[in-house]
Amino acid sequence: MDTTTIPIIGFIGFGEAAFHISKGLRQDGIQAIHAFDVMADHPSAGIKIKERMETAEVNKDNSLEVLIKNCDVIFCATSAKYALEIAQDVANSFMKGKMYIDLNSASPSIKKEVAAVIETVGGLFVDAAVMAPVPPYGHKVPMLVSGTGAAKYELLMKQFGMDITFISETAGISSAMKMFRSIFMKGFTSLLLETLSASHEAGVDKEILASVQETLSGSTIEELANLLITRTAIHAERRVTEMNEVVATLNEMKLDATMAKAVKTKLQSIADMNLKNYFHGNVPTHYSDVLVAISERSTIK
Repeated sequence: MDTTTIPIIGFIGFGEAAFHISKGLRQDGIQAIHAFDVMADHPSAGIKIKERMETAEVNKDNSLEVLIKNCDVIFCATSAKYALEIAQDVANSFMKGKMYIDLNSASPSIKKEVAAVIETVGGLFVDAAVMAPVPPYGHKVPMLVSGTGAAKYELLMKQFGMDITFISETAGISSAMKMFRSIFMKGFTSLLLETLSASHEAGVDKEILASVQETLSGSTIEELANLLITRTAIHAERRVTEMNEVVATLNEMKLDATMAKAVKTKLQSIADMNLKNYFHGNVPTHYSDVLVAISERSTIK
């Protein structure tokens, strides 16, 4: 595929993400976009799908085979649970040199399986990890990409305004990065929910937010990691005791303590490794020292 020509784009699945990406691509120079959605002709669900296609000036194809024949670059934007099955269906009519981009939030292992299917029939595979909600950004939503077609995809689609960062030629790496980041982003949100639910019940949610803000402000995330992780390595056992009291407090208030219990469990696992002894009672210099120690002492391998 020539990266200097304007590709014909195809979407398998035409939900919210495909709709917003399509609109942006049309505005930034893509001349033809096709889409196939199994629900497009559904008497109720199909109405919105077809309205979106019309709004985004997208051609409705009636089968995967037709879509693949018509397009150079095919995005799969359905659901992680269907990613492999769709790739297997696509492989029946895929052609050498075409590019297949899987946008689904699937595990690295699934992305590797999809890559193997597409590459077996001569396709270029791209594992695209979408790193922000699509609607505010449209086609400019940040993407991390890996796979055999990732470098070419970055070169081809950046000229149409897409925000693409090449990571590796190995499929699954970019999706792994998204999964790791999700631990923090979803976990942080869940911690906020539990913290604010309890503090709101006690009428001190604004004060708690101000206190957390003061702790987090003025430091980079790496500085916070160095401060919090290194000290936890030494003081994990004491903090387990503190979290026991937190859980008891939430139980007394008849509030959910899911995250507090999870924090206690995590701290207990660190305490059980006896990292305080590992570091001879001294706070380590860098968070990476703690990660090495955890890796050495972890029984979960």
